[in-house]
Amino acid sequence: MNLILLVVCFVLSNAQTIPELAEKLGAKTLVKLVTDAGLADTLSGQGPFTVFGPTDAAFAALPPDVLNKLMNDKQLLKSVLLFHVLSGKVYSSQLTNDMTAATLNGAKVRINIYGQTVAVDGSKVIMADQNATNGVIHVIDEVLAEIPTQNIVQFAASQKDFSSLVYAVVRAKLGATLSGGPFTLFAPTNEAFNKLPPDAINKLLQNQTALIEVLTYHVVKGTVYSVGLSNGMVPTVEGKSVKVDLSSGGVMINDAKVTMANIPVTNGVIHVIDTVLLPPK
Repeated sequence: MNLILLVVCFVLSNAQTIPELAEKLGAKTLVKLVTDAGLADTLSGQGPFTVFGPTDAAFAALPPDVLNKLMNDKQLLKSVLLFHVLSGKVYSSQLTNDMTAATLNGAKVRINIYGQTVAVDGSKVIMADQNATNGVIHVIDEVLAEIPTQNIVQFAASQKDFSSLVYAVVRAKLGATLSGGPFTLFAPTNEAFNKLPPDAINKLLQNQTALIEVLTYHVVKGTVYSVGLSNGMVPTVEGKSVKVDLSSGGVMINDAKVTMANIPVTNGVIHVIDTVLLPPK
């Protein structure tokens, strides 16, 4: 009987709520911000909750202006932190590729599984299934600071630097298709389109079939964040494959350089590139 009581006391003494466990796991910045946002009592409550908990290094890697904005805007901070929280216990064994899950923020996170790697909106899970008394924590290596509210077409249309791309998508009548998915889009900027000879652009815009081929050559089925990319050939929606090369220190897609990666959208992810991809003949 005494042994049983001792075991029970030991278990209870080591039982920790989500904030307490996060502190033990070294996510001290997360715990501080949770407290600052007035969420400590909530995340210490009955729950259960699933928390994708960024490391201290993840918060330190945020641009200073982003971190300062979060610290000075309590409502924004609360919204971003709740985007890291699901209702209920969700263990890694329950996750499937390209599944989405509603967060307490209201927006959805997207889960991807690349071999043995699990990612949440592109952030790698580096420690999974850490049990708290009121839920579970999955430690991630990046803060989910960008909350997707637009699909691929809506996001591109909202950015001045993609006006040529959007015009081409409209001419090709691909808007509805690219609003489905999930898709990965390698998105050429206006400057990338300007590199093409003027007659080449005009010919494309006058030939819907050729335009569709070029545009769909920029699209891959499924959501592939940077953490899921590896050297090799990747088939596109057009049918032919693009070559992914990570050996140069950056990411190259054929001859195009990825200049901005991992823009989350509600139906996939966008990687910005500096050159239009032309399918091989």
